Amino acid sequence: METTPSQDPRRARPESRALEGGPLEDASPQNAPADGTGPPPFQSGTAQPAGAPSHKATNSLVLAILAPVSLFLTGPFAGLAMLLTYSDNGHSRTPWAAPFVLFSLPLIFASLSLRLALPALKQLPRGSGSRAAAAVALCICGVIVALALGPALDLVGVF
Repeated sequence: METTPSQDPRRARPESRALEGGPLEDASPQNAPADGTGPPPFQSGTAQPAGAPSHKATNSLVLAILAPVSLFLTGPFAGLAMLLTYSDNGHSRTPWAAPFVLFSLPLIFASLSLRLALPALKQLPRGSGSRAAAAVALCICGVIVALALGPALDLVGVF
């Protein structure tokens, strides 16, 4: 009795030929065998690519939330900068150092959030949840920028 399997007249799948070392054939649907052993057809779903506007809006909201939270991180360092730059009589040669330290990280987060939110607002349709997330991110970033402008304008002499 012979133990070798009988040769199947069907064509082998291209993946199995590549594993066996054989040449790959064209995997287009017109070259697929009639018995259904060919590759599955391309499924075009509703999945969005990684740089889609809804992902940009979500990421901008996350960065906008990190901006005010990072004030708690930079606050102690700003207090240390104020202690080191102000003298005993209350004057400083570098009055910009403490606000610079305080708002350095939040402004980085806010500017990155703005960079993601503005194109997302242009591309997303009205009424979508992602557009609302991008709008909220813009509002949070505006508050952070306004808070940072206060000490800057005070140093210039506007207030």
